[in-house]
Amino acid sequence: MKIVVGENEWNIVVLGKGDNVLVAFHGYGQSHAVFEHLAELMNESHSIWCIDLAFHGVNAEIPRKFQFGKENVDELMNKILIKSEKSHVGLLGYSIGGRIALSIASFLPYKISEIYLFAPDGLPVSKAYYFLTYTWLGTMLFRRFVNRAGFANFLVKLGKKIRILSSKLADYYLFEISTLVKRRQLFLTWMSYKKALPNKQNLVNWNKTGKVTCILGKHDGVIPLKKTQRELKKVFPDSRVIILESGHNLLSEKAVKKLSSYF
Repeated sequence: MKIVVGENEWNIVVLGKGDNVLVAFHGYGQSHAVFEHLAELMNESHSIWCIDLAFHGVNAEIPRKFQFGKENVDELMNKILIKSEKSHVGLLGYSIGGRIALSIASFLPYKISEIYLFAPDGLPVSKAYYFLTYTWLGTMLFRRFVNRAGFANFLVKLGKKIRILSSKLADYYLFEISTLVKRRQLFLTWMSYKKALPNKQNLVNWNKTGKVTCILGKHDGVIPLKKTQRELKKVFPDSRVIILESGHNLLSEKAVKKLSSYF
């Protein structure tokens, strides 16, 4: 399925046959395929409308000038509502996709019925992400590191030394910037989605009528468990929280099997 939003054409892959629609956003470096096991589990109740992030999967050719923002989100969600013949839809987000889902819900709370979050970024927003995408110095350094592998490694190790990054998160980033292609994809993705910052007060108000399920990994080295739990209590006090004996990969076949008793 294709939906045109502004000057961009987005491909949407639908998984599952359930009547309830979840608009889904995957994590960095992935594609819609990451939701296949979950779609099998939720097949009777939900259909998952997967939108690959810009520069990923079936949307890899989105122009580099793309910027996520309220205007294009509003148009995208309106067209999805028309296509699905629904008045409301749910959101599903994993990792950075969780932050995108949260920002959409805070932009358009009246169009969202429920949210499923898997190891979501955005509660809280990473200090390293904010520095690299929102400050003049950080953006300058971020641009320079794309074509300089040594400089990129230096930045990550510096972040670890001054405790902006944990050891596990630093190792994760070192892997994700190991090639020029990966560094370009990281830069383009982070800069394009830098406005995907949730408005927490809007989410607090939405939570009075909406439903949230959050799945976290007990041993997640990328999304901090305790900090995320604290933010969840503030923003979504009525949310259902499931903590799995797992790391960051909460959508693997093994992890999804552990969810079968909850869904």
